[in-house]
Amino acid sequence: MRKNYIFKCAAAVAAALLAWMPAQAFDVDGMSYEVNNETAKTVTLTKGKSSLTNVMVPETVTDNGVTYTVNTIGMEAFQKCEIPGVLDLPASVVYLQMFAFEELTGSSVRIRGDLQSVDFGAFYANSLQAIICYSTTYFTHDAGVLTNKEKNMIIAFPGRPTSDKWGSANLTLPEGYETIAPYAFTGNPTLTSITIPATIKEIGVSAFQECPKLKSITIQGGNTKVANRAFMGCEQVTSLSLPTGMQTVGHSAFFDLAALKTLTLPEGMVHTGVNSFANCGLTTVNLPSTLVNIGDRSFMNNTDLHRITLPERLDTIEYSAFYGSDLTAIDLNNVKYVGSQAFLNNVNLSSVTCANNQLDYLGGGVFYGCSSLQGITLPASLRVMEGTTFYLCTSLQSLTIPAGVEEIGPGITVGTTALNEIQIDPANTHFAVRDGWLYNSDFTCLVAVPGALTVTLAIPAGVTSVGQQACRRLPITELETQPGLKKLEFAAFMQCTQLAKVTLSNTVETIEGNVFYSCSAITEVTSLNRVPPAGGVFVDGVYEAATLRVPRGSKDAYQADEYWGKFQNIEEIDVEEPGVPGDLTGDGAVDVEDVNAIINLILESTTLDQLAGNPDVNGDGETDISDVNEIINMILNQ
Repeated sequence: MRKNYIFKCAAAVAAALLAWMPAQAFDVDGMSYEVNNETAKTVTLTKGKSSLTNVMVPETVTDNGVTYTVNTIGMEAFQKCEIPGVLDLPASVVYLQMFAFEELTGSSVRIRGDLQSVDFGAFYANSLQAIICYSTTYFTHDAGVLTNKEKNMIIAFPGRPTSDKWGSANLTLPEGYETIAPYAFTGNPTLTSITIPATIKEIGVSAFQECPKLKSITIQGGNTKVANRAFMGCEQVTSLSLPTGMQTVGHSAFFDLAALKTLTLPEGMVHTGVNSFANCGLTTVNLPSTLVNIGDRSFMNNTDLHRITLPERLDTIEYSAFYGSDLTAIDLNNVKYVGSQAFLNNVNLSSVTCANNQLDYLGGGVFYGCSSLQGITLPASLRVMEGTTFYLCTSLQSLTIPAGVEEIGPGITVGTTALNEIQIDPANTHFAVRDGWLYNSDFTCLVAVPGALTVTLAIPAGVTSVGQQACRRLPITELETQPGLKKLEFAAFMQCTQLAKVTLSNTVETIEGNVFYSCSAITEVTSLNRVPPAGGVFVDGVYEAATLRVPRGSKDAYQADEYWGKFQNIEEIDVEEPGVPGDLTGDGAVDVEDVNAIINLILESTTLDQLAGNPDVNGDGETDISDVNEIINMILNQ
């Protein structure tokens, strides 16, 4: 029986708590003990006997003349032991630790003392016929099943029960019980079906986890709480029946039910828990009209799930809800919020509709890797698009930003190799498009470039920053920037693997982290700023093989820089000193004379060849009143 990592983690924590102080250990008659209380002279049995017909744990043991009372059966003490007969625990034993009888094979364990505490999982995956407890103070037994004294909680279930009450592999729990304790049936080797009556109010954490033969689960009570991991890893389950009125299930409650093909969630359910039906074999899922929220990773990695109809009340799809499934189409209906990576790697998803115009929020990477998606009509209601929305959507051919979008994260079009242009609703006041590229509203920050752009990328004049991941993965070979550009933001040109030549204008001041990450084909870098821009981080191979060209007289400054100084080949070049932006008269200053000069040009009382500088001050390709305002702003900010 394999043991889930969750158990291992719990065991490791418990072991760490015990390991911080040294304990006296000794062996007596083939069994190992460890002192747990020197004052009270009590010990824990840490390793028991195996392969005997019957085993009797002694009530006391003596070491070096000192007699100790055995009061605890330790973690994994009888792990995988084979005792064909009876394992007897003396009246002195009051505590059973986690995994004490893990995978123990035998007829029965008899607990003769006034048992006070049983760790969850003490009888994990056992193959016993009965667990007998003679005490009634805290615990007792019901026909070989360990229960609390009130007999309304099942504490631990024998793996191969023989009593008429519990003996069937097709088990219907008897009326009267209200709680199934955590790990009560975990790893049960014989159980094939379980019917849980409405009297059961709670199915505990991992109660039926990893039952290897369990094929059918029926829960009858709408008010029954299904706790975290309750049926996790029951890989043979083909039938799951949930009752009307059940509102939700716990984290990973039905995770990894690999044989489960069809799922009908009951009316009354409003929320699916985190990982609740992830890693199943689902091909058909029927959702109730009452459902309003699909939780994180709820249907992740259902690789045969091709279609699903979302109910009208559903308004939230959380993080990675359908990550790695195989949906071909989805109608978001009235959904308002779609979390990050909700449909990541649904490689056959070709149709996404938002017919009812409710969608407000698209999380980061929501359609990441949806390589069959050719187009999507985003509704006017959309307000937020987080980063990498269409990352590696290699078939995407059209994209229009709606009027209501206020926030766009980095890299929304990374890897969209079929997308030639981005469009935008003219009513959008937060962003703008020019020549198919996406900018902020005043064209000072380049936000996104469609992924089909090849060969040379020339950053237009007027742009002061290239946004995060704006040009990531573009198949360009050359990059040029114009004067006025000050910053290349994080990962702006990351993974441009064909980029060979980079020319940075004299105004570039900052190159943030990972801007040229994985750009190993670069052979030539020209930086026209006499002061080395902050950053300048390239991959090691570029420092070794590429040539860095800098303005004459600035080589020493670049060699002294922490990063630029890594270039092994630095050449100085003659560069033409640029004029002062906005200085149209050529007097070296931006003042009222330049304002008059551009106004005269607009009024056609002056010709372009009479000006010393470029009148398209804001770089929008036109000379108009916006350029006049730009010069006035320059004067006011001096």
